[in-house]
Amino acid sequence: MLECSKGRNAMNSERLNNIELELSTLRKSVRRWRAASWMLLIGAGLFAANAAGPTVLDHLVVNRIDVLGAEGTPVVSIAQTDDGGRFDLYNHSGVNLLRLSGTSSGGDLAVWDDSGTNVAGIWSTPNGGTFSLWNQDGEELSQFASGALTLSGANASLHIQNEFGLPVAVVASDPSGHGRFQIADRDGNVVSEMRMLPGGGGGVVVNTSSGKKMGVLAASDDGGLLNLYNAYNIPIFVASTVGDTGGGALSIANQRGISVATMKSDEEHRGFIEIKDEDGNGARRMRPLRGYSP
Repeated sequence: MLECSKGRNAMNSERLNNIELELSTLRKSVRRWRAASWMLLIGAGLFAANAAGPTVLDHLVVNRIDVLGAEGTPVVSIAQTDDGGRFDLYNHSGVNLLRLSGTSSGGDLAVWDDSGTNVAGIWSTPNGGTFSLWNQDGEELSQFASGALTLSGANASLHIQNEFGLPVAVVASDPSGHGRFQIADRDGNVVSEMRMLPGGGGGVVVNTSSGKKMGVLAASDDGGLLNLYNAYNIPIFVASTVGDTGGGALSIANQRGISVATMKSDEEHRGFIEIKDEDGNGARRMRPLRGYSP
């Protein structure tokens, strides 16, 4: 009897094991069937959506989005920073070319060249907006901030053009680093110019539209100077000061540039007139008579 009972228990245990194995297999089969069913449903939904049109997401939440180029490096990047959002564009070599971002003072737009040098930027500050340009070496050449425009560099200039695209006003620096201001006619011909004159101070030069110099007003260590020229670029009228005396002088020349008349104050603060012939000879002088009073 004991042996029969042991045999019956063994059979029952084996039967239970078989039932558990079959249940486990059935559960796995059910899970596979469910997964397959979901995949079929998703596939059918995507197929139907694709047939109806592109998939549209009303709301997508991410921390960063990178678009990769053919080289496997990002060409577009959208991310968040401590001060807000940031949008970057790169070339296929991975060099950052443009960045639009938020800062503690507002917005910031930076532009780099293909070597990674910052060449342009516009950003907000507590006092307003700022716009700057740099050259290929990263040297700042111009800045416009809070109503003030700053130009730098050996060839810095600001041009104002007319409706024909020709410069009619130019503010620039010359090769020596001095300032220069030019006014041009509608055809772009410089007719007046303010600049530093060699060996003196500031000067104003007046030209015709054909480029002929007609007049110069200049400053020197001895005083002011005014020159008027004829059509052959010959000075025919000169107004200036007289050496150390500080008096005034006028000189009139003929069409050949030879001085034929001079009027000035002398060392004793008296008037002096001198008249010459066409070759500058035969001078006739006039001075006031001492002690004479009309």
